[in-house]
Amino acid sequence: MMITAEQAKVLPRRGLRKPLTRLPAGRRADEGRSGAYRAALTMLHTGQGTPMVTIDKALRADPGFVSGHCLRAALLVMTCRDDARLELGRTLDAAQVFIHRADERESRHLEAASAWLENDLRRALQLYGEIAVDHPHDTLALRVAHFGDLQWSRTERLRDRVAAVLPHWHEGMEGYTHVLGMYAFGLAEAGDYDLSERAGRRAIALDRGNAGAIHAVAHVLEMQGRVEEGIAWLLATAPNWTRSAGYAPHLWWHLALFHLDLSDTNAALRIHDRHLLVGAGPATSTLVDASALLWRLQLRGVDVASRWRPVADGWAQRQVDGLRPFNDTHAMLAFVAAERRSSAEGLIDALRTSAARTPDLHEIIHGAALPVCTALKAFGEGDYEAATATLHDLRHLAKRCGGSQAQCDLLHLTLLESALRSGYTPMARSLVAERIESRPRSVFNRHLMARVGGAPTFFVGDQMYWAQDRMDFVREALLASP
Repeated sequence: MMITAEQAKVLPRRGLRKPLTRLPAGRRADEGRSGAYRAALTMLHTGQGTPMVTIDKALRADPGFVSGHCLRAALLVMTCRDDARLELGRTLDAAQVFIHRADERESRHLEAASAWLENDLRRALQLYGEIAVDHPHDTLALRVAHFGDLQWSRTERLRDRVAAVLPHWHEGMEGYTHVLGMYAFGLAEAGDYDLSERAGRRAIALDRGNAGAIHAVAHVLEMQGRVEEGIAWLLATAPNWTRSAGYAPHLWWHLALFHLDLSDTNAALRIHDRHLLVGAGPATSTLVDASALLWRLQLRGVDVASRWRPVADGWAQRQVDGLRPFNDTHAMLAFVAAERRSSAEGLIDALRTSAARTPDLHEIIHGAALPVCTALKAFGEGDYEAATATLHDLRHLAKRCGGSQAQCDLLHLTLLESALRSGYTPMARSLVAERIESRPRSVFNRHLMARVGGAPTFFVGDQMYWAQDRMDFVREALLASP
């Protein structure tokens, strides 16, 4: 689906006022249930509070609250954890008792969650997406589908799915900024950086506490190599996003990446020590961020051995089940770096088991997760030639790895370092040239070019030129400059 010119304007739209938190049930719920649903849904969108606790309280007061069961099921689906299946089964059983009360939309929510429970992951995503199409104000379905699009690396769908519902929204509607924040993130992942920044900043102008929109703008600044702006952006908005337990660790991670681009490894380490893995039982997403940050630091030659131990412990305490291979590959980073060979082997076995049990994951696991994990093991064991060969065959995953492009970039960095350590200098130069072409403003990329002994680079304003064969273009740019 193409974005229309009207949608691309990201301007307020006028129409019938309908609340974001309209219940999946088409009828009006009583004020207490509606309030609980609205509160839990807002918590899901903002990353603040405890949506599961909130909806559980409502369900204890009214076990027949089918919309509450729909929301609870969706929260469990989004955990992408095999150990959530038992609880999801109980939730669906509880809802089934009152299925005679369910309307068409509620029934479809329960059908989508049931598909996930039955390991039919693609169908679950399809069903949630279809609900969002038919009911564009159902942001629970939209949020689950948006999450699934990222997991399945459906980059264009991250943008287009939200673009399809935008004509039904305007800024006078409650929750419009959350939809706009999702749209901004989808645009950033699709490479529509200018429009993404406009959408994200518009959402924040309407709601300063919109951590999702702050996150989307941070992605734009990261992908364009606007490092100083990125640091300033996250520091200026910190009073708002640090209140979001769901977004704060990840945005600290983004801030650390900006500092790393400036080769300020001390600042990155301080962020890790103060804001990642703080307290007992860090969330899986925080373990992902900690693993990704420490691996980047290790690639730079920074000694982070002591910091790997608690990260590897955190992963070891979790059931690694292969339902989200993106997470599992980050666990492999920790196991390799901490020299937990048995844990690494156990992870590979778990991925194979998951692929056999869940056909929808077979291609992702065997075509991506397993070879990546094997390459990471080879890298950790010093077999850089093997790591280079495997990662080079998987270069496409640097943009489609089941996470954001900023996260997937770790594969490109690891391939580059493997090539350098293997003595494949021409390949390393080619990889650095790719990085500079995509992020010409990145200070770190310029340092990489010097490291590989690449061709000299020239900047005229923000435009980069390199090598002797581009000197004519440099002269033209200089003559055109005021």
